[in-house]
Amino acid sequence: MVTKVMFIFLFFCFGAVFAQQSIITGRVEDASSGEILIGANVVVNERSNTGGATDVNGNFKISVPVGSYSIKVSSIGYAPMVKTDVIVKSGKESFVVIKLNPTNVELNEVVVQSDYFDKSIQVNNLATVVLSSEEIRRSPGSAQDFQRILQGMAGVSFSNDQNNELLVRGGSPNENLTVYDNMELHSTNHYPNEMNSGGPINMVNVDLIENIQFSTGGFISKFGDKLSSVMSIETREGTRNSLLKGNANLSMAGAGVILEGGINSGKGSWVLSARKSYIDLIAGSFGLTAIPKYYDLQFKVGYDLSPMHHLSVSGIYGNDKILFDGEADVTREWLANGKDSVGYNRIDVKQSQIAIGTSLKSIWSKNFYSLVTVYHNNLKYYVDIDENYVQRSFDASGKSYNHQLLNTRKIVQDDHHTGILAGKSEFVWKLSNENELSFGGFLGSGDFVQNVYVFGDSVRYLTPSNTWSPTVVKPYSQMTTDIKYFDQQKYYFFVNDKIKLFDNRVMLNVGLRYDYFSYSEKGNVSPRISASYYIIPGITNFNLAYGEYYQTQSYPTYGPLYGTNKDANVNRYLKNTHARHYVAGFEHILDDGLKVTLEGYYKQYSDIPVSEQFIHFFDRMYRSNVRTNTGEQNAYGIDLMIQQKLVKDYYGTLSYSKMLSKTKDPRIGREGKEYTSDYEFPNILTLIFGKRFADLRKNLDEMPFYIKYPSMILPFSDDMEISVRYRYASGKVYTPKEWKTDEQYYEGGVRWSKGNWVENDEINSARYPDYHRLDIALNSRYNFEKWSLSVYLSIQNLYNRKNIAGYQYNSDGTRDNIYQFSLLPVAGIEVNF
Repeated sequence: MVTKVMFIFLFFCFGAVFAQQSIITGRVEDASSGEILIGANVVVNERSNTGGATDVNGNFKISVPVGSYSIKVSSIGYAPMVKTDVIVKSGKESFVVIKLNPTNVELNEVVVQSDYFDKSIQVNNLATVVLSSEEIRRSPGSAQDFQRILQGMAGVSFSNDQNNELLVRGGSPNENLTVYDNMELHSTNHYPNEMNSGGPINMVNVDLIENIQFSTGGFISKFGDKLSSVMSIETREGTRNSLLKGNANLSMAGAGVILEGGINSGKGSWVLSARKSYIDLIAGSFGLTAIPKYYDLQFKVGYDLSPMHHLSVSGIYGNDKILFDGEADVTREWLANGKDSVGYNRIDVKQSQIAIGTSLKSIWSKNFYSLVTVYHNNLKYYVDIDENYVQRSFDASGKSYNHQLLNTRKIVQDDHHTGILAGKSEFVWKLSNENELSFGGFLGSGDFVQNVYVFGDSVRYLTPSNTWSPTVVKPYSQMTTDIKYFDQQKYYFFVNDKIKLFDNRVMLNVGLRYDYFSYSEKGNVSPRISASYYIIPGITNFNLAYGEYYQTQSYPTYGPLYGTNKDANVNRYLKNTHARHYVAGFEHILDDGLKVTLEGYYKQYSDIPVSEQFIHFFDRMYRSNVRTNTGEQNAYGIDLMIQQKLVKDYYGTLSYSKMLSKTKDPRIGREGKEYTSDYEFPNILTLIFGKRFADLRKNLDEMPFYIKYPSMILPFSDDMEISVRYRYASGKVYTPKEWKTDEQYYEGGVRWSKGNWVENDEINSARYPDYHRLDIALNSRYNFEKWSLSVYLSIQNLYNRKNIAGYQYNSDGTRDNIYQFSLLPVAGIEVNF
């Protein structure tokens, strides 16, 4: 219904679309200090004799017709930069911040290559991509969720379509650091948990993103307490030149509004985003039974206290609810006119999270600046899982009906919240043109309050004498944890020295970091070093990196697997998990905006927590709630990425990853053996290609009527892109389960089951079928006199591939396939005013 209304609206809008003038405004800064650059040249590449220069405040303003542009910025003593994807709409200015890198290369020595890839803002020189909001918006198959785009980067894999989790170079989904406006957060997703930073959809509104930096390894000492990757999200500030501007939008993420405006005659600005899901209104159209309900808020306020001191306050909030009321309706032809009894789970999830922080950036001199941030982050989580045990009757066709509830019992109830109050600082001192020293620290205190109940269970085994063993009872677990603010602390200190040698041909990052967590009483020193050799400055470079990385455990991992309060400290003093990175890479600029990167890596994991129960795997009656730091894992591979920025009306990405990962088998009786790690995907390929079209609607209107009018079914405009994405990945590993009739559990709390699904002792010895799918997307913009309209259309899994996410093992001994997204149309609309 929403899509039909949108198409009708667009049909009547076509005749009102006409050319408009608008403006590009922006600010040019020194990438190191943030100092404004006066007199920098700004040129619009697509229009001759159109440009300007920055004023005494480092600002520029250029009038252009609405459309899509790239701008080139240059200044004496700095490497020139080209900013692509500058979208100019009617009724709203397009504001960009350009940061230039100082250079010692003389123009008469060599032609200085323009930077298309935001190298000036990259904190890490290895395995790093930078994305703008427009690149995120137009990407096919992403539903405007930036983490789903990052899943297509080299070195990154994913488990299934339902989750945007990032599995980086063999790492687990909780090994990724998220930095949001300088706040270190566990996640920015709806429906996260302590063990996974991913979720079905992101809370961050793409319209509020300034840029995203994503590094898959070898990151410098500034970042830590995570083993695999760093994702830094910088949000934009609001417009300073208008009292009020707005944006209403409707997309897969929900229906929302953005409001923004200036403060005190342009000295500051504010921006606010609010969104709410509407899937519950259309659930019947998709046959959904578990309906996600969520909303999110996001804001940022920025103010110049003086030309050298900038204060910002930003925050994000999400509220999520979902109810999985498992259905017992099935078709079992062999049970026609019969009966059976099964159990299914009813899962009720409610959670919320908030992060709010204040940052002060101070430029003390041309060579020294500081950034200080104070923030609070809190996650509240409630889940209630009940098992309903029912008797089903089947008709003559084998379809179930007349479900009779036999028993209900509580399986899990977990009510907890975790938070952190923290302050962090960073100081950057430019000792010379060849030496930049950065140092800083972090101090945080958190709380973790949890009330958890896990049901007890009973199991029995058939003995060799064909009699049942005594019942093995797994007692219920009920625990309360109450760690208050300021009871425990986490802190770190870091230092990093960026050194340029041999006329800037060599760049070194040498760093050291120390982390400490008072709860586990564990601390670690982490040395890091990376080097880049510029074979051809600005065009070709060779990179190396080595680093030690440590990660504290999540609070639930420090607790027992089960038990009571007397067992609370059984895993408290676990070591921090350790990973050692070795990275070597090659980067070459092939043409304007075209870059190829090839990297190889080797990661050594140690001190991974492993349960004693798993170590005694072959003793089926062994029970323990203890974990030990005995896990070891290796991951190694090669990542290839070719990236074309939007330069000549086309853009694209090719990424391929070859990866292997093995885990040392810790089980008694399997000493010296290995098995495939949980997140090994040997082959991953992503292809993205897009084309921008100008004056397409105008050209179609000049076609014969049998082309002109049918073309109005789709939102073709005079400023639009069409793009496609193909993804392939090796199937995810899993441990096969076997239906054993010599092992029974007390099913539904009513009677002994007919058998039990038991994991094979060959861990991760099977794979689901290989994954592949094709997505297509269309982005179209319409400009009117004082407002503009943007439309997004996408079809995910165009050829309806039946990708398997997993298997459901039923209590009657049958197994069903769980499929990922089938063919799925996604639409979005945005009105700017």
